[in-house]
Amino acid sequence: MGDAERVKGLLDGSMDPTELEDDAELYALAERIYGREALDEMGVAAPMRPPEVDPTNHSNGNNLEVELPDIPEVEEIIEQSSKESSGRRIVLMAGLLGLILVSVNVSIGIGQYLELCDDQIEAPPLTYTSSSAWQNDTMHIAWSVTNLNTTTNYSIYWSMSQDGSSEFVDDGWFNWSGSSNMIHSENRAVTVLPGCYVSTLYSEGIEISQSNGCTGNSSTTSILAEISEIPAQCEDNTRLLWDKVVEYESIDSWAPAGSGGLLDGALLMLFGMITLRSAFRKNN
Repeated sequence: MGDAERVKGLLDGSMDPTELEDDAELYALAERIYGREALDEMGVAAPMRPPEVDPTNHSNGNNLEVELPDIPEVEEIIEQSSKESSGRRIVLMAGLLGLILVSVNVSIGIGQYLELCDDQIEAPPLTYTSSSAWQNDTMHIAWSVTNLNTTTNYSIYWSMSQDGSSEFVDDGWFNWSGSSNMIHSENRAVTVLPGCYVSTLYSEGIEISQSNGCTGNSSTTSILAEISEIPAQCEDNTRLLWDKVVEYESIDSWAPAGSGGLLDGALLMLFGMITLRSAFRKNN
């Protein structure tokens, strides 16, 4: 055992007291730290000191010099031990806090305690209306659509007829995207009244609404498919998804509590290993 390790063992109490009886220098250091009475109570006897030799008397004519090893300062050893102990406590606390946080998030959800998620406001429903008029032997049709999704492609297919829909006049398509509201019109020559039309609104190729009417009569609209959805609510999704924590205000960053994903399991294992390792080192 090196001198530094022996001094460290003396300070932290791991050294066998009997070793002091064989080392006068360590005994003197222990006597300054703990006191002579404490050493006597422990049954540690003072080592035998060799007789003092007059350095000026060299009967054999030889001048022997013994160089003692450097012994670290007591203050430096105490400071180093204190830093190591403080670092272990910090790592242990970090592991425990991480383990508790992930466990609570999986079982209950941290959204129960922290209002981080913002409920999405339900979008107003889509409206689809049309109207027709006859003027100067011409039939005019106008369509109006509001509250559209700007990232969706929409289409309107229309068909026009005269003489009460008994004679076909014309038909066509109108396509658009990237607009929240749309107004469009078509006009064709009509000689025999009443002129009538039928139109269908499509969203990404799916029929969602129809509108039809005749000149002189009010138009009618029917819904073929519901396109609005009720957004998820934050109160039902309290488990934070760690891979989307940056966008924590969005409902897409949350999920129902009670079960975890692959990332939750990995974090539980990581913090558990950190806690156990730090606790084991502290006990040692």
